[in-house]
Amino acid sequence: METRSFLKGLPKLFMHLKSQLIEFVLFICASFSVVILLLMLLFVIKEGSLAFARLGVQLILGKRWETNSDLYGGFPLMYGSLMVVSGALLISVPLGICTSIFIAEVLPFQLRDPIKSVIELLASIPSVIYGFIGVTFLAPLIASFFGLHSGATALTASLILAIMALPTIVGVSGETISAVPSEYKEAALALGASKWQTIRNVVLPLSKSGMLASVMLGFGRAIGETVAVLMVAGNVAMVPTPPWNYLAPVYPVTAVIAMQMGEAAVGSLEYSALFGLGLILFITTFVVNTIADVIVRRGPVKRGVQL
Repeated sequence: METRSFLKGLPKLFMHLKSQLIEFVLFICASFSVVILLLMLLFVIKEGSLAFARLGVQLILGKRWETNSDLYGGFPLMYGSLMVVSGALLISVPLGICTSIFIAEVLPFQLRDPIKSVIELLASIPSVIYGFIGVTFLAPLIASFFGLHSGATALTASLILAIMALPTIVGVSGETISAVPSEYKEAALALGASKWQTIRNVVLPLSKSGMLASVMLGFGRAIGETVAVLMVAGNVAMVPTPPWNYLAPVYPVTAVIAMQMGEAAVGSLEYSALFGLGLILFITTFVVNTIADVIVRRGPVKRGVQL
């Protein structure tokens, strides 16, 4: 009897062991990405420690970046990055949110998926193609329109980054708008609200957290771009005069790292300073993406509908 009971329990035992094995494998796979991220962070900290030890806050607040003179002030570089990203968001956020509203609420249902697929194709285009288009078409156009000697300016970089960030903003915002329960919209329409009143007073308040998250993800997408910005930003390590002059060339952090890392001697101060800038960029992107994830997890804020 005991042998029969043991044999009957074998299938359940095997199923339990199989389940435990699958959970263990999934845990290892999920932990692998976290371990890789931590190793990358430790490596960047290690390589950039010399710059922070010798330069301190000068690496962040210094106003001159001249490798020939051993001057590694990163403020003009970080200012250039924030400048082009801010300009890109000023263009892409209104355009992206309006596009997502149009696709999710106005466009006929049978046309929504094809239009979304076309917009998502923008994210699959290599960044070097965007840079090539900026150099050959957009930069000469801006130079001709504003009467400049060169169209490689912060404005050109902002326009290119705006196009590159647009699919992220449209995709996340569109999914959030589509997730608003149809009962809410039908109730508003039944109370006599127009289509625009329903969108403004029902859809937008309920989806604002997702829209904010899309903006932050777009920021993370834009601030980490390298090749396209390197080709069109002008690469001058100076704060523009005046500081809001988008027709002046700038030198973003990513462009500096891509341009100078290959020439920097391993273990030198320049090499460490470039890794220090990379660490600052790494932390900035990580914080922005974490905040976006927290906002998405919080979900929409429930509010009363005012018609």
